[in-house]
Amino acid sequence: MREKNYLPIALNIEGEKILIIGGGQSAWKKIQILKRFDADIEVVALQVCKEIAESGIPYRIKPYEKSDLIGYLMFYSCTNNRDLDMQIAKDGYELGVLVNIHDQPNLCQFVSPAIYQKDNIRIAVSSNAKDVYASIETRNTIKAFFEKSINYNRSLDF
Repeated sequence: MREKNYLPIALNIEGEKILIIGGGQSAWKKIQILKRFDADIEVVALQVCKEIAESGIPYRIKPYEKSDLIGYLMFYSCTNNRDLDMQIAKDGYELGVLVNIHDQPNLCQFVSPAIYQKDNIRIAVSSNAKDVYASIETRNTIKAFFEKSINYNRSLDF
């Protein structure tokens, strides 16, 4: 299989329908990130963790079906079931829904970067799905730099 080469891009997902498949802690972490961007999030899972159940995010307790993907811009599969994830990815590609399979970048059309946000400045750090911890560490270094030394009223030369 050819190595993936992800384009860093910023998408306006405000009000866009995004599906989370799976209801555990991995799904909850994705939901917390997506809520920051005012997406219309829904969950399909055999069961959901307490945090999801109490979050107010709509969820359906049911097995995954291909038809669940219809009408969504993108989805995150957090099932931790490799065979099911492979089927979900195939279905997403066929239906034209953007595909993200948790911890399986070889199946993904997109990956989520480590994000630093201060006011209207957003910096996304990605390792092309190779080393999430390096992305987080780099993001944290950028955060420390900005919080210590940047005056947002002047121009920056990078």
